[in-house]
Amino acid sequence: MVTEIATTQGTVFTPMSQHNRFPAAVQSRVGTPLQTMLGEYLLFCQVEGKSPRTIRWYRQKLDYLLAFLTKHGLPTHVERITQNEIRRFVHHLQTEVQAGENNPRRRTQDKGLSAHTIAGYVRTLRAFFSWAVREGRVDESPMKHVGTPKVPALAMPFFTDEEIERLLKAAKKPGYAGKRNHTMLLVLLDTGIRVSELVNLQINDLYLEAGYFKVFGKGSKERIVPQGKSSRKALAEYVRRHRPAHALAGGDAVFLTHSGYPLTPDYVYKIVSRACREADIQAKRLGPHTCRHTFARNFLLNGGDLLTLQRILGHSSLEVVKLYVRLDTRDLLAQQWKYSPMDTLRARRSARPTA
Repeated sequence: MVTEIATTQGTVFTPMSQHNRFPAAVQSRVGTPLQTMLGEYLLFCQVEGKSPRTIRWYRQKLDYLLAFLTKHGLPTHVERITQNEIRRFVHHLQTEVQAGENNPRRRTQDKGLSAHTIAGYVRTLRAFFSWAVREGRVDESPMKHVGTPKVPALAMPFFTDEEIERLLKAAKKPGYAGKRNHTMLLVLLDTGIRVSELVNLQINDLYLEAGYFKVFGKGSKERIVPQGKSSRKALAEYVRRHRPAHALAGGDAVFLTHSGYPLTPDYVYKIVSRACREADIQAKRLGPHTCRHTFARNFLLNGGDLLTLQRILGHSSLEVVKLYVRLDTRDLLAQQWKYSPMDTLRARRSARPTA
């Protein structure tokens, strides 16, 4: 079993304790238990600087694989897991698991997992077994002959301009919490930062007069995030007039509870979700990440370029940023009407002076 040790730096994952391991002679015959290898892999991820959220994601997916193999009496030693066991697991995800069943933040829904979610499981397994090969623990990855399920190219969810107005209005309530929540939403919608970056934002990271702040994104990479005037003004007023004293010695987090403690990503998720429900926003993901999608969409529609957007969002690959170019039907129509080649040609002709 994976052991968790709480430290001041977070949770450290260690392999099974020695008394739970197989004796060396026995282990050489039966192989390494998957749960032992999971502990070593999660520790590797932490040492490599993966974010706590990413490590939780890996652990949840890999633990579910172990539970599936154990329940069905399939091999649970890494060296004995083949593509057949992996394919059975993927088929199980495709046919027997309901959406939200393994997500503590979501209710179980009466529908199957999406292709995007299943592809996420496969990518996690591929990363784990590739690591095992590099470490010399297995000769070949069972994922070598397992393809990633095709994922439909869907437009990312976003808030319309009208929904943004309703959302901000729903969050703007009397008292400290209302001012904080309204400011957080403005920052999320105006900069596209991740919720983990929002809750880890420190006072010393703010350069309000210069119009930007610094964040530490995935892999602890520092980047500059520019701000517009409206969110910068709201953030400055919040910090100067409303932010309570930090309850922890040496604490410097920007966004705090009423008692002065730093917020958590789940706490912000609930704030945004509640504001969405109060604003009667339905039929889309009601969380902070939709604010990120909304920022990216509006940035591009307002004339921003992909390379600048990539730097602002902190994506290492331009391919991920290109997903935001998949506009919905209304956006496509609006862009065509605005930039129609023939309409533009006619407009230039009509603007020519007559002799």
